[in-house]
Amino acid sequence: MKRDGVIFLLENSTDYLFLLDQGFRRAQVFNPLRVARYGNEAILYLKGVGIYGDRTRYPLPDLIIIDMAVPDGSAMAVLGWVRRQRAFDDVPVVILVDPAQRKSLQDAFDKGANAYYVKRDDFESMARMIR
Repeated sequence: MKRDGVIFLLENSTDYLFLLDQGFRRAQVFNPLRVARYGNEAILYLKGVGIYGDRTRYPLPDLIIIDMAVPDGSAMAVLGWVRRQRAFDDVPVVILVDPAQRKSLQDAFDKGANAYYVKRDDFESMARMIR
């Protein structure tokens, strides 16, 4: 990924966002990070609709990270939508899963995920994943 490439994250937990931010810093990855908290917000951003139409402020991502545990249950729908869009053909998608969600990984790969990461709640594990 480019040094200035945008990382787009679908994540609802402020605690996990903090962990991710600290993990990126420890891994010395300072790429711009854009966050959506719900699936509909993620799709609006990725489509460039409404306030997200300004691609200077809301650029297309070079990496998409989707937390399977977003509370509105939209993670798989967003993944499926992304993979149906030609604009994202070359954009890798990483799925974040809780240890108990590993069984749903096959569905994610079937829908086009490139990789997954089992969520941990410490900075060093997060930094290793990011590297």
